[in-house]
Amino acid sequence: MRVRRDISSIPHRSASETWQRIIDLVSTSGSKDVDQLKAAAGVMASIITDEHPAAQPIVLEGVGPQLRLYCRYGMKAVEEGSDVDALSWNPTDGDWTMRVPCDAENIAWVRASLATSSPRFKVFDVADPDHDEDDSASAAAPPKSSELKVDWNIRG
Repeated sequence: MRVRRDISSIPHRSASETWQRIIDLVSTSGSKDVDQLKAAAGVMASIITDEHPAAQPIVLEGVGPQLRLYCRYGMKAVEEGSDVDALSWNPTDGDWTMRVPCDAENIAWVRASLATSSPRFKVFDVADPDHDEDDSASAAAPPKSSELKVDWNIRG
């Protein structure tokens, strides 16, 4: 199951205020590794400023349903305002992973930065419509064959 939340960002609130609003939404006193969310603030403010979460969500997988976080920008952000529906669960109360959209030009430094401060974060290329957890996992996988072979001579 997936749950979506839309958070108004620039110009309604700054990128760093948007990230803080996301932290407030996804964490409570029972959250694990909140320090990683806080440590990612500078990088996430850059991602939010680049408006990647308008088209590709920040995806949080952990306890409960998958949470997909989109940001609103421009007049839509101003018109929609500050309201964000609260969650009925705490997605960071246990093991969790956050997948973050990024453009190809910045993906290397974003991955490097988050790897040291926030290892629960995985970065994917916004141009990849079939992104998985990260590009490095798919790069390590063996190539898939498009040909199916069936041996009809097997006797059971």
